[in-house]
Amino acid sequence: MAMMVSIEIEKSPSGEKTPATKPQRQRSRRRDSSHRNMHGKPTHPLKAVIPPSILPEAVLHPDHEQIDRHVMTYLANTWEWPSEKHKQAFISWKLSEVVLFMFPTGEAERVKLACELLLLGFLMDDYFDKNTLSTNASIVSSLHSLSTSPEMTVPVTTIDSMHAGLFAKFLTYPNSAPILEAYLAMLDCHCVPSRGPSSLSSLKEYLVFRETDVGMPICVELLYWTDPALAGITADEKRMLRPLEKLANYHVSILNDVFSFEREWEAAEMNGEEGGALVNGVAVLAGEVGIGVEAARGLCVRLVRVWEGEFVRLKGEMLVEGRLRRAVEGIERRMSGAEAFSWRTGRYL
Repeated sequence: MAMMVSIEIEKSPSGEKTPATKPQRQRSRRRDSSHRNMHGKPTHPLKAVIPPSILPEAVLHPDHEQIDRHVMTYLANTWEWPSEKHKQAFISWKLSEVVLFMFPTGEAERVKLACELLLLGFLMDDYFDKNTLSTNASIVSSLHSLSTSPEMTVPVTTIDSMHAGLFAKFLTYPNSAPILEAYLAMLDCHCVPSRGPSSLSSLKEYLVFRETDVGMPICVELLYWTDPALAGITADEKRMLRPLEKLANYHVSILNDVFSFEREWEAAEMNGEEGGALVNGVAVLAGEVGIGVEAARGLCVRLVRVWEGEFVRLKGEMLVEGRLRRAVEGIERRMSGAEAFSWRTGRYL
């Protein structure tokens, strides 16, 4: 989550959150124990809001257990956790599944590295939420130096050391530099106001910004990097696939905003002006058209399903075979995989 856009929300007299000048705290639906099915078992609070997807059902990578165990053991033993409670919560969220669902056809060792990178990104996201933008900018500047001039940069902190080691492992593989560039661009969005818009007045502007902020360019690169069958894909072929990539990026970005709204709301409220204002597509749309947050969330959900329909239509018109067909199916799995992860993780509950 990036904390840069000045979209603030408060509750209306009827109790619904609406665009305003001063945010008011609202009891999060994530802690509402009334969301239970007929058997008394907990159900996801957004089940009543989000209709089923038309995309094929997502599947996990065949080596998901081994990959998850390796990555979580490394992070649990290496990251400087503020408390045992924080560590156990992070482990319980099963964040590796976002990668394991999106890239189930990838080569296992490469998928393992992709998991390490994206989960380190989750940790950085949470770490940034607790700091000022100027502090975060200094941290990211150091990471840029570690990436571009590793022989001239000495890691000082645990964050530096973890990134230096991971960058070195990636760079032993060909064509991995764009992945690291996209990762650092994502961190820039999270903490450096001068590298992102100071305000976003429309959902269209927000979608362009959010692609990088939520890490979509990383996922685009990882698809072609993790799957050996796609390693030789050409620039012309990537240009042909770009309309599908765009739809997938919008889909994943806004669906993530729908699931994560309460979590990001609370982080923005906790940090106040020092950390920045709430950045979320639901809030942007609410502010743009002057409606409440729940209504905006419903519109965002409809947009997500419309993008799915448009993706299926374009996919049918392309009539591709071989490597291109595999790439199209991989892009589709990015969408279904990210959604499957969102339903299963406890991070947004």
